[in-house]
Amino acid sequence: MTEENNMDKELLFKQYKLYCEQKESFANRNFTTNKFYLCVIIAIYLIMFFSRDLSFPYSISANLIMAIIGIAVSFFWWSNTDAYNIMIKVKLKHVIDEMEKQLPFQMHKLEMDKFKEYKKEHKVIIFSDMQKGVAIAMMLLFFALFLIELIQPIVAVIYGPIETYSKVSGI
Repeated sequence: MTEENNMDKELLFKQYKLYCEQKESFANRNFTTNKFYLCVIIAIYLIMFFSRDLSFPYSISANLIMAIIGIAVSFFWWSNTDAYNIMIKVKLKHVIDEMEKQLPFQMHKLEMDKFKEYKKEHKVIIFSDMQKGVAIAMMLLFFALFLIELIQPIVAVIYGPIETYSKVSGI
């Protein structure tokens, strides 16, 4: 009976180890996904910068189109970050913690308890919260650019073309 029990414990430990490694690779994929979205957003800003004078039929500017694309990409970034956070928390809280209950030492639970203690005492901002905050900030910035691109033609129709300071001052 003890040999069978030892084999069960060994199998459980191997499963636990495999699951912890899978969680780490999942977290690494999250970082890779964030780098992808950040590169796409930087590319959109560069396109907006270099195509600011380009317009399509019906006075639709390239920046208006890029702002809409930027809003969508930022939303997907925020959504992906949120989904990764939920999946990682489910893996940690429910699966790994349940497996640890059958092991002699619950190292992950202890680590998470200590992290929660530290976070409460030191008011730490978690990286995942920062990721979501950056995605929301980018979405708001793209939305502001969208509004600017949308309002400029309306203002130009009502008040006439707006001259920049350099044109008025002769610089």
